[in-house]
Amino acid sequence: MSNTPSTRAALRFNIAFLSWCALFLVLGAAGLAALASVDRLPAPPITATNCIDEKFKFLRETTIREPDLLAVGSSVTWRNLDLSILKARYGSAVQPLNAAPCYLHVDETAFLTGFLLDNMPSVKTVLSVFSMRDFEACSAGENAFFRPGDAQGYVFGGNPGWHLYFKNFRPGAFLRDALTLADMRSGRNIDAPLVMDAYGSGPLMLPEPDIRENVSVDPACLTQLRALSEGLARRGVEFVVVLLPPMPAWIAAYDPGGFRDRAFRAEVSRHLERTGALLIDAAKGLSLTDKDFTDHAHLQWTSVPAFMDHLISQMDRSKLDFAGGEKHHAL
Repeated sequence: MSNTPSTRAALRFNIAFLSWCALFLVLGAAGLAALASVDRLPAPPITATNCIDEKFKFLRETTIREPDLLAVGSSVTWRNLDLSILKARYGSAVQPLNAAPCYLHVDETAFLTGFLLDNMPSVKTVLSVFSMRDFEACSAGENAFFRPGDAQGYVFGGNPGWHLYFKNFRPGAFLRDALTLADMRSGRNIDAPLVMDAYGSGPLMLPEPDIRENVSVDPACLTQLRALSEGLARRGVEFVVVLLPPMPAWIAAYDPGGFRDRAFRAEVSRHLERTGALLIDAAKGLSLTDKDFTDHAHLQWTSVPAFMDHLISQMDRSKLDFAGGEKHHAL
């Protein structure tokens, strides 16, 4: 190659470009380390949604590596289950883990469930708690809301995850989380705490219940639920579907007479028929008041034990086999 002025200029440009890239990476790594030192470093942005990425971080760090019962769903599953009560009831017969994050609809729950089961062959039972909000909007096909390769390497492959901060960088979300995550992780932010117990559940306590959100059902979500149940049956995995009881104040505000709520529950039951799923409609046999709820989709943490006692009684009644095997009918 001739040493022409244009060649020398191109070489200088390439060296400058690579130098700036290296400087960016060094400064970026230093900034990430500084944030980590004061507990303000967001979890690696697999989705750039903090409550989902924080759950992936929990799954990476938990010592529960071979669960046999896996809770998966939206925050309706994450915040309404106290798996320590389940563990106390069944002892060594079950090793539970709550892998549910937040904001998921049924199709996204199905995608996450498939990803987790591909990497957790020990799972024999999947437990999901649903409210009408989980059925608001679903795509016709599989809704891949994260790249499985990113999550697999970080959660299950032992990869440190530093590259994800650069690969999936979202400046606005990153800066917001750096400012707010400390209070969310500590629980000082009571409206959106990211505190998780040893099993991955996320306790929620609010001084006043909120009924401002109206919801409706997308029929595509019911189809997705059936497909999820059939897919789990093909894997030989038990599927326990729990429907949260309705919040009385929400029914009074948005569904006088409860006609939509009853129709929703009937449709869930119909779509799960002959799929092998165990359906527990907690509206039957469990009486809750407005004080038991933070909103129509979440219970106050102090009310979760009563909810768990009801679920356990129904699972005992169904003779649920945590080792996998028997098929069940709706309760």
